Amino acid sequence: MNRKTIAELLLDIKAVTINVEAPYHYSSGIISPIYCDNRLIISCLEERKVIVDTFLEIIDTLDTAPDVIAGTATAAIPFAAWVSSRLDLPMVYARSGQKGYGKEHRVEGTLTAGQKVLFTEDLVTTGGGVLKAVEDVIKFDVDVIGVVTIFEYGLPAATEGFGKADLPKWSMADFVTVLDVMSERGELSDDDREIAMDWQSDPRAWGGKMGFE
Repeated sequence: MNRKTIAELLLDIKAVTINVEAPYHYSSGIISPIYCDNRLIISCLEERKVIVDTFLEIIDTLDTAPDVIAGTATAAIPFAAWVSSRLDLPMVYARSGQKGYGKEHRVEGTLTAGQKVLFTEDLVTTGGGVLKAVEDVIKFDVDVIGVVTIFEYGLPAATEGFGKADLPKWSMADFVTVLDVMSERGELSDDDREIAMDWQSDPRAWGGKMGFE
């Protein structure tokens, strides 16, 4: 796997964009110079194949083979479906909240005690969403062996969260690699790169520091 190749792919289809002058507002309240929308991948056939192939490449290196592929609703569901189909494995997905009708399941699909479950994820920001999904899946007495994500911001909160959960995480590309590629292409000045890196070190304080709050 070449992290630079994946970063270039995400930039080429505009799944990842950076704007330090007109930053993005996350639902978490964080103001950020970077935005990642990996849902765009589902409409890009060649790029989609590269991403799914890379999921499989990473999975092939794991010490423990999964019995089940899991995804988080909704953005990671397509990737979980494609990966599980290629591996000929069952799939489940975890909702962000309990369904308010029918059987009110948080986890859709069937799990059996003792199974090895691997999560596929499109993006890790703070990690809160997928770590909550892992907690919900573990209630079925299964073993979650890790999370493979397409992209991660490399935020301290995610590092801390995965560390506390003692859960391995693998990513195809990350924030710093994207900045490296943009710098090489002449799409990001040294000053803007420094501003973006400042966000990564303290994302919640960055917006106020830059005068965007």
